[in-house]
Amino acid sequence: MDSSMYSEMADLEKNHWWFLGRRAVVFDVLSRTRTSGKLLDIGLGTGFNAKLFQKMGFSVDGLDPAPEAIAFAKTTAPGVSVIQAPFPSNEVQSNMYDVVAMLDVLEHLEDDTAALLDVKRVLKSGGIALITVPAFQFLWTKHDERAHHFRRYRKHELLRVVRAAGLELVSMSYYNFFLFPPIALVRVVSKLLKHEEGNDFNKSPGSLNGLFAWLFGFERFLLRAVSLPFGVSLIVLARKPRESLIV
Repeated sequence: MDSSMYSEMADLEKNHWWFLGRRAVVFDVLSRTRTSGKLLDIGLGTGFNAKLFQKMGFSVDGLDPAPEAIAFAKTTAPGVSVIQAPFPSNEVQSNMYDVVAMLDVLEHLEDDTAALLDVKRVLKSGGIALITVPAFQFLWTKHDERAHHFRRYRKHELLRVVRAAGLELVSMSYYNFFLFPPIALVRVVSKLLKHEEGNDFNKSPGSLNGLFAWLFGFERFLLRAVSLPFGVSLIVLARKPRESLIV
């Protein structure tokens, strides 16, 4: 990710509708599975999510290769133990974590299967991987390029990677469902007209920020009962298989 994007994220994370909505969905999904234990936040970023994981009740370690991210995180979440390293990383112990969170990280890694194999390695038996990724390659913009993404995913593509890594699927759904039509329209038209910007977060009027956040966040209630058929992003819960006890 371009280093300039960290300062932009730090400004946006508290109030921008996309971050507000994603947090509402992600933390609701996680809270229905686990609310305590040891958690590794891969792609620590500015440390904002790590701080919220702590408030949920987790003991949090954060990993990020970027010195800019580490600097932000140490200020934002001073109680988080920080590992400055790429992922996969031998600096992370095996069978260590109850939860591994990768929030919009997997698309940054060239070998996504190798990354999830290492997620499996560092999880305890029965541990949970919480993963979000951007969806649908036709939604690709210059923002993806600036963020150093390798891909966007369809559901079956992400499922294939999860299973190839030996993780068991708990749940999977598209999300950011309600806002998918206008977002898709804006991105497709912008590309056709060659008016793409380098930051997708600049495309929402401030006056609609609260409405967009509410619509996005409301999806957490739907996800308690159904898997949504499309959306701008995907969310996955996967589990490391429990080890068999040999008597």
